[in-house]
Amino acid sequence: MKRLSRRAGALAVVAVGLLGGSAAIVTGAGAAPKTPGVTPRTITVGLITPETGPGASNFTGVVPAAEARIDLQNAHGGVDGRRINLVIKDDATNPATNQSATAALISEGVFGIMDVSPVAFGGYKLAQQAGVPVTGGATDAEEWYQKPNTNMFSITGQLSPKDPQYGGLASFIRAHGGTRCGSVGYSISPSSTAAARGFILQCERAGLKNAYLNTTLPFGTIDTTSLALEMKGARVNALYLPLDSNTNFAIVTSLKQAGVNMKMVISATGYGQEILDDQAALPDAQGTWFTVEGTPVEVHTPATEQFQAALARYVHFTGIPGFSWYEGWGAADLMIYGLERAGKNPTQPGFINALHKVTHYDVGGLESAQPANYTLSHWGKAPKQLCQWLVQLKGRSFVNPTKICGKLLANSNELPNQ
Repeated sequence: MKRLSRRAGALAVVAVGLLGGSAAIVTGAGAAPKTPGVTPRTITVGLITPETGPGASNFTGVVPAAEARIDLQNAHGGVDGRRINLVIKDDATNPATNQSATAALISEGVFGIMDVSPVAFGGYKLAQQAGVPVTGGATDAEEWYQKPNTNMFSITGQLSPKDPQYGGLASFIRAHGGTRCGSVGYSISPSSTAAARGFILQCERAGLKNAYLNTTLPFGTIDTTSLALEMKGARVNALYLPLDSNTNFAIVTSLKQAGVNMKMVISATGYGQEILDDQAALPDAQGTWFTVEGTPVEVHTPATEQFQAALARYVHFTGIPGFSWYEGWGAADLMIYGLERAGKNPTQPGFINALHKVTHYDVGGLESAQPANYTLSHWGKAPKQLCQWLVQLKGRSFVNPTKICGKLLANSNELPNQ
């Protein structure tokens, strides 16, 4: 695919007007405005992700996965004969840099932005004010489900911005003998903190003990010895880790070194080739369960086989795609899906309005939860049930793919200040 410059000058833009809530490229004196990023032969979109900073190691698959999905589309004629080009920005895992990256992409005149970052909350307001469509995985905070941010579309569909909880994980843990629950979260990440607190609430509702909760971890930390000793003292035997994989692996290793034998550990990240190739972490991670962003490739559906085939063909990746690969592929797939429905002469409002009519989107069959419904009547509303896939690490393979579903827990809003 054609990857455009990551720096200023990627597009020949003389000026960008942001009046009236949408970006309009002015190409010369007296010229009529045209849709940003669209020419008779091309459509240019942007991608923001941490290629540097503390979150970079957990997002390495985003860029190649997005490129593979776009290459696959371009190999089949693009969208209405227009080839898709990509401009990539590194936000360095910094909210302020995410904001400047968003501003740069808008000024360079991209049609839409894929924001696949744990700090997407840094720049989302600029895209909303400019009327720029945004796709991604909504892994950072609640802005994806809030109005007026109806230009933002998560591949996982609509949830409540107050992050109500579902009983699936706690029920799964109880069925496997867990009785004393623990969880930890990053202090900088609203989604990580809410997930940790929400898991403890799940456990309490399921009749399990709230043994340990810590939401003060620095982002990306691997200094987890004292944390493991605290959990040992609290007699935690069931642990949920809504953190990046480097922190999760460090915690699992520290627990083994401290002599803690867990009934169950569930890691929100880490599924994929990375752990299989990590000779230091692999022995300690044995038996750990991992959540998967979509249908695990071990299930061998047509969607997972297309996913792996495209990764092998276009970016020469033949391993097990993990969290960031699913995120990058999904963000690009949803951008393409919206473009296909925006008409032969796509506009940003047309893209947004077209997706607001969609009641069933599932990343081409790759998404594991309920199909996404982007209609405004569903915006910010919690579904009555939520499903996800889990797999277990044994040896050098992921086994026992299991889809679990949980019902909405009443009065379970977990995000603060809502």
